Formats: sequence, structure tokens, C-alpha cells
Amino acid sequence: MDIENECSTLTKFSNENIICSVSKLDVQIAIELEEPWDSIPIKSIHYPNSLQMLLPQLTKNKIEFGINYFAKSEYSIENQTKIFIFKRNQNEFDPYLKTEISIPNDELIHLGSYIIEYISGNTEIFDKWKQTDTQNKNEIFICVHGKRDLCCGKYGLHIYNEFSSQIEKNKLNFRVWKSTHIGGHRYAPTFYEAPSMRWYGLFQNKDVEIFLNRNSNEFKVNNNYRGMSGILNKYALLAENELFKIYSWAWLNATDKKYEIISLGDHELAEVHFYFRINPNSNLIKKVFKIEFLKVMEGKSSCNSADTKSVKQYSVIEC
Repeated sequence: MDIENECSTLTKFSNENIICSVSKLDVQIAIELEEPWDSIPIKSIHYPNSLQMLLPQLTKNKIEFGINYFAKSEYSIENQTKIFIFKRNQNEFDPYLKTEISIPNDELIHLGSYIIEYISGNTEIFDKWKQTDTQNKNEIFICVHGKRDLCCGKYGLHIYNEFSSQIEKNKLNFRVWKSTHIGGHRYAPTFYEAPSMRWYGLFQNKDVEIFLNRNSNEFKVNNNYRGMSGILNKYALLAENELFKIYSWAWLNATDKKYEIISLGDHELAEVHFYFRINPNSNLIKKVFKIEFLKVMEGKSSCNSADTKSVKQYSVIEC
């Protein structure tokens, strides 16, 4: 396929704003799965039969979940499967609650019921398999799923290698994982960071080092941020994107974050009033953003499909 016809290239040069291209999730589950992967992971040759009922169980219980699979690595343990569970916190802006386990393979058949119990409040159910020494690590899952989409396989692998190199060279508190499809291949390379559950796309290799260096506060949000799964309101997500642009990584440490949405009559026209302290000792700051629907853009949904994707676009102006 010519580069000009790749789905992520077409998206990049269309000037589509990729913010709000994330799902609101109660839980994100990441499961270790040996490569190679089929375009549909559950059809992969190494997919355990004992996990076949996991998705139906979660769906039946009306859990808003995302699921991805990641490749085996130096962290793998024989006859066990590493699993991450990131559960929504009560506050929209807080990181998700991270649970990392290495579960015996003969227990995988019970995983669905274990997760349902965990989400329902039984936080001790995974204690016997919990990995505590890596609790403070930030996890980055990059889609490299070339069997699903050409752009993810091509651009995802390039940026995975850059992340791996920078983390190793600078001994940073991150781990990076090769992942199956996470949604949004038309934004490749795309990834999510956990437990913050912030999603990124159309990412450039040159930005990896400053992305990882949280002390420099030099990372620029420039249509490479898809949003945060914890934020429940699309207008709040659009406004939060602007605050991330203004403050870079300092925004993540801001406290007392809250917002109110004021409708301006039309359901596609609103003001967002954001309140926060940029650090615990600062005065309360108020920022007001006017948000207005502009248009619907059509774009190629994936490299492997002739279908198009309709995406609403908004203007966001600080008042």
C-alpha cells in the first residue's frame, strides 16, 4: 500500500482533531498472549480455551470494559499468565486503580468471575497472585497489531522500539508492551498509558524522550492526545485537552480539579468552567472554555477496509 493511502497518513493530513476518540471505561484489562496474533485475538493459535467465556461473562454483567493482549517478555513466568486490571477511581481525574497479577494457567477459567467480584468490591480476590514490586511503574501499551491494521504494525513497532530504547537508556520508571488492537488504528501509532488511562495517537518518535521526561515539562500536546478514559463528559474532555496543552505535565499534578457544564441553548454549544489548583499551595484557578460544534469529518476507518469513519469536530476557545 502506498504511504499516501494509509489510514493514519490520511488522518494526519486531514487535520482531524483526534481528541475524544477514547471510550469511557469502568475497567481496562490487559492479558499476556504469546505471538503470533490473529486479526481477532481470541482466534490466535495460543489463545487459551479457558478464556473463551471471559468476554461473554463481562458483557453479560454490563461492565464497560476494554481489553487488549500483550506479548510475552522478560517478565513472563512459566505456566503463568500476567494480567493487568485498571479499575476506574471515584474521581474522574484520578489514575485508575492498578492490579498486576501472575495467575496460574489452570486458574484462567475462573478469571471472568474473579474480575466481576473484584469490580464489585472484593479487592482481596487477587492478593495471592498480586505483583507488588512493580506497583509504582507506569505501563505503556502500544498497538503493533499488523495483522489487524497495516499502520499499527508499521508505525507502532517503530515507536515501541523508540520507547524501549529511551526507557532502558535513561533507567526510567516505565515499562512498554507490544499490544494487540486497542482501537483507533487510523491514529497509529497509538498507545495508552496506565494507570492514568490517557490515550495518545499520531505520535512521533521525536517526542518520545520528552514524553517520558516528566520533570522537564516540555512535552507538547499537539493533536497527539486522544483523551482520558476516566473523564465522563465530552465537553470536559475537550476543555481538559486545552489545559493539558497549557500546563504540560504540571497539569497531571494539579489538585482540586472540578468542572461545570453550562448549556448555551443549543445542545452542541456549551461553556465549560474548570476549577483547579496547579499545585497544592496555589490559589484556586478558574478557566472558561466555549465549545461549539463545527462539522462532521469523514475519514478512512482502517487500512484493511473501504469503510469510512464519521467524526464530530469542535472549536474550543478560552474566554
